[in-house]
Amino acid sequence: MIKLRKLRFEFPDDIPFWFNPRSREASLLANGLSLVAPAFERYFIKAIREAMPRIRDGAARDEASRFCIQEGQHAKFHIDHQDLLLRKHPELEAVRDEVNRSYDDLQRNESTEFALAYATAIELGFKPLAKYLVENRHALFAGGDPRITSFLLWHFVEEFEHRHAMFDVYQEVVGDYWYRLGVTRRTWAHVRELGARVQAACIACEQPPADDPGLPRIPRTRLLALGLGLLETLSPLHDPRRGRVPQWIADWFAADDAGADMTAVSL
Repeated sequence: MIKLRKLRFEFPDDIPFWFNPRSREASLLANGLSLVAPAFERYFIKAIREAMPRIRDGAARDEASRFCIQEGQHAKFHIDHQDLLLRKHPELEAVRDEVNRSYDDLQRNESTEFALAYATAIELGFKPLAKYLVENRHALFAGGDPRITSFLLWHFVEEFEHRHAMFDVYQEVVGDYWYRLGVTRRTWAHVRELGARVQAACIACEQPPADDPGLPRIPRTRLLALGLGLLETLSPLHDPRRGRVPQWIADWFAADDAGADMTAVSL
C-alpha cells in the first residue's frame, strides 16, 4: 500500500543552479525534472479524478486516491525547486510556461483514456529508472548538494513504491493493450521533445558541469538493464509488481518506518 509521508524539503538560495558540480547527468536530470514534472503530475491527477467513478475495484480505487496525494506532494516540491531555478534565471519562465501549455493542450484535446495510457507509460518507465538511479547513486549524486540528492531519491523511491498504481487504474478503466502501446510511442516522443527543450534552456543559462573523472563509472551492463527495463514495459505480459525491491530502496523504507529524517539521506 502507498504510504502517505509528511516530509518537507526546502530550497534556499544557497543551493546552486546545477546541484552537483561533479555530475552533468544528475544535474541535468534534477533541473529538467523540476521544470517538467509538475505539469505531467497535474495531468495524471486530473485523469485519475475523471476516471475514478469507473474504477470498480475498491483496492485499486484506494491506491489511486493515495497515488494522487503522493503525486501532488511531488508536484509541490518540484515547484518549490522550480521557483529556486527561476529566481536564479527568470528567463526559464518561458520554457516552464511552454511545458505547462503542452500538457494543458493534451488535457483539452485528448480523451481521458489517452491521459490514462500516457500516465501509465510514464509510471511504468519510472520503475526501471528508479532502480537505475539508486544502483548508481554514488556515480550520480556523490558531491552534490545533499538537499537535492535527498529530494530526488525520495521522489524515485516513492515512484518505485507506487509502480503498479497507474497500471491498475488503466487496466480497470481501459484495459486495451494495443491502445496503450500506441499511446506509449507518442508519450515517449512528447517527453523527449519537452526534455530536450528544457535542457537546452537550462544550458543556455549556465554551462552544466563536466563529469568528474574521479567518480565511479556507471557500468554498461546497468545502462543496458535500464534500456531493457524500459522495453519490457511494452510487453503485453509486463507486470510492474514482478521483480525484487532493490536493497537500498528496502533500506530507505525501513529507515522511514523507523522515524529517520528522510530529507537528509546518506548515499
